[in-house]
Amino acid sequence: MISTFGEVFEVDPKIKIAKNSDVPFIEMADIEPWARTVGSKRTKKFAGGSKFLDGDVLVARITPSLENGKTSIYRASKSAKSAPAGGSTEFIVVRGIAGRSLSEFAYYLLRTADLRSHLIANMNGSSGRQRVQADALRNYVVDLPSIDEQRRIAGVLGALDDKIESNQAVITRAEQLIDEIAVQRATDLPMVALSEVCSLSKSTWKPETSPDQTVQLFSLPAFDEGATPEQAAVASIKSNKTLMDRPGILVSRLNPRISRMWWVETDAARVNVCSPEFAYLTAGDMHGLACTWLAVRSPEFRGEMVDRVTGTSGSHQRVRPADLMTIGVPDYRSLAEHIQATVLTLLHLVSDRRRQSVALAELRDVLLPELMSGRMRVDEAGCLVSEALDEEVRSV
Repeated sequence: MISTFGEVFEVDPKIKIAKNSDVPFIEMADIEPWARTVGSKRTKKFAGGSKFLDGDVLVARITPSLENGKTSIYRASKSAKSAPAGGSTEFIVVRGIAGRSLSEFAYYLLRTADLRSHLIANMNGSSGRQRVQADALRNYVVDLPSIDEQRRIAGVLGALDDKIESNQAVITRAEQLIDEIAVQRATDLPMVALSEVCSLSKSTWKPETSPDQTVQLFSLPAFDEGATPEQAAVASIKSNKTLMDRPGILVSRLNPRISRMWWVETDAARVNVCSPEFAYLTAGDMHGLACTWLAVRSPEFRGEMVDRVTGTSGSHQRVRPADLMTIGVPDYRSLAEHIQATVLTLLHLVSDRRRQSVALAELRDVLLPELMSGRMRVDEAGCLVSEALDEEVRSV
């Protein structure tokens, strides 16, 4: 059925919220790029902004949030399922119409390249503060399938996102457990310089002399967007990087108030390089590397990193590599071997679940345009998804 988006979905539906009432609140910063769902981390006295209910889709209208994929379904807490929520003025709110359209289908439609390109092309305003108006979304022409077909398409794609979200929950809990071990076991351990626990690797990789077409690039933006390395064309890289020839740990030297630490199990079939803004730490074996991870996650190390910055305020603050290696840390090599093994198992689990999620997200992104355009039958896509999920279960 050919319609405009505004005919088949509610755009900025009317919701009443009393002024100065306490409501769950979503800031733009709460939405992770390309994350399907977002929940409220706080309540706030409502003084204005967007208004929405559980299950509504929040679409960033401002640059660069729209371009960066900040579109998510709001999921209220169990105690606030029927309560209205508030958010940034920079959201467009979308809701399905009962019996005609589904909010979950709207979410995936809003992720298609055609609709995203339409919204981005219709942004206006001054440079750096451009935003798209809700009417640009309302007027977009869609060929909406039946509500049963919408449900089936959203179900197939949602099964992949369910597993991705489950993996993220496992990753978060595993990292929490490791941090708890780092704190709890540090009390009676001797202190040593970080340089006694690991080595700082500084082999330079030069793009102009590389025979490869692509490399795995571990950069700060890649870390911030889900700790997944970018598959980068060598021709697009304009500066030298650090060559990563073995498993290691990346510790950001830039603005250490933002903790960026990356456990990396390198892909031996690819060239792996990282930004020189990272310190690339290696150890003699994997148990030693696990102990190094505990060391850099310790409160002692993270606190001292902040104290050792040099440079001007803001984004130019860095810790010099030599200074980083002299920071005193608990010597976790003294821990019982079974504790070291537990930490290493948890770190492997984090890496495995991240790899799974990357593969599942790639499949979802391939299926999305095929299903939305009708080029692929839902049953066919469902078989591919079932096979992928079965394979991931077998690999755990």
